[in-house]
Amino acid sequence: MDRGSYAAAAGMLSGQKAINVLAQNVANVTTAGYKSQSTVQSTFAEYMASRMSTDPAIAQADIGPGAYITVNAEQFTDFTQGIFETTNRSVDMAIQGQGFYVIQNANFGQVLTRNGQFELDQQGFLTLPGVGQVLSSTGQPIQLAGSDFTVNPNGAIIQNGAEVARLNISTVANGADLTQVGEGYFQAANGFQAAPAGSFSILQNTLEKSNVDMSEEMSDMIARQNNFTSCTQMLKIFDKISEIASNTIGRVG
Repeated sequence: MDRGSYAAAAGMLSGQKAINVLAQNVANVTTAGYKSQSTVQSTFAEYMASRMSTDPAIAQADIGPGAYITVNAEQFTDFTQGIFETTNRSVDMAIQGQGFYVIQNANFGQVLTRNGQFELDQQGFLTLPGVGQVLSSTGQPIQLAGSDFTVNPNGAIIQNGAEVARLNISTVANGADLTQVGEGYFQAANGFQAAPAGSFSILQNTLEKSNVDMSEEMSDMIARQNNFTSCTQMLKIFDKISEIASNTIGRVG
């Protein structure tokens, strides 16, 4: 296969992954606390350089400049805070500032999320539907006697005049350590720790909306689809050229 075919095929593969990520963003535009995802593309030489050496200049010199293939080197999460929406539901909460809620998930253990669209199950446990039970600062599920309660800015849950639990609001040292394992929730590769006092404020009866910009996502989607189509046509052209060359060489021989 010639270099042009490799380049076109690589463009299709990286383009398809980018389109899948954009589609996921669009599908979660109404998911509370969802953080926009994007892919970061680089040439194959750049990717190998970053994998082989902490000194890119040395690694690139060893690899050589002849790289015609792009790859999706990594996936980036934009943790920019979304806008707030008042819901007047006591179980809805938003984090203003740093931090994530800690949820006990059946498949992934303790996961982190900014989605505060909670519910109370039949046993009175505060849950994030489809994800798991909300954990307190002591690492225990939060159980309440009904939806008549208040949440202080520091995360303390007050019911019948007494503090019954405190939300576990945690952070990670490096956002790159977070891996998305579901729609809006993450695993922390190197663990997490309690968010410092004063670095966040809990807003009850409020939700943080997704930070996905629909106009930007649709514009990127159209551009990616056009690029994918172009790569497809290029691959067909190179295939046709190869076919013609093979048939012509056969007749000359």
